[in-house]
Amino acid sequence: MEIRRIDIGETQAFWNLQKQLDQETHFMMYEPDERKYEIGKAVSQIAHVDFIIGAVEDGDLIGYLSAKIGAYLRLKKTAYLVIGILKAYQGRGIGHQLFEHLEAWTHENGIHRLELTVLVTNAQAIALYQKNGFKIEGVRQEAMCVDGQFIDEFYMSKIYD
Repeated sequence: MEIRRIDIGETQAFWNLQKQLDQETHFMMYEPDERKYEIGKAVSQIAHVDFIIGAVEDGDLIGYLSAKIGAYLRLKKTAYLVIGILKAYQGRGIGHQLFEHLEAWTHENGIHRLELTVLVTNAQAIALYQKNGFKIEGVRQEAMCVDGQFIDEFYMSKIYD
């Protein structure tokens, strides 16, 4: 298994990964079949994040982590994260490896704060984030509606000195 940057030439593979994640889990933002493929939008998604890496096994993209630095001067030391790993590959340390690669980028770019949101029902992801130094800051009550049920989200962050 290899961890490396996802480039524009892998737009279709990245989109396929996101679509599969949408099908496999209720923990991502999109409902199954809600995500519409538009090549320009897909390319833009890769091109306009500040950091994006993928986990690749046997030539297949099986997971990713992206970070987007805040758009305004007061938020330039904060990055918002999104991570997704295919169900068949979870529990194998891939998430931890993705976070290890993120650490180097964080230090190289002077990032002070990493942040993310996670459904309170996603115990496996919460454990991964806590293992990698993230702390729960608060709760977004009834933040997402999944299968007709409103579910809270945790705000989590990791702050560097």
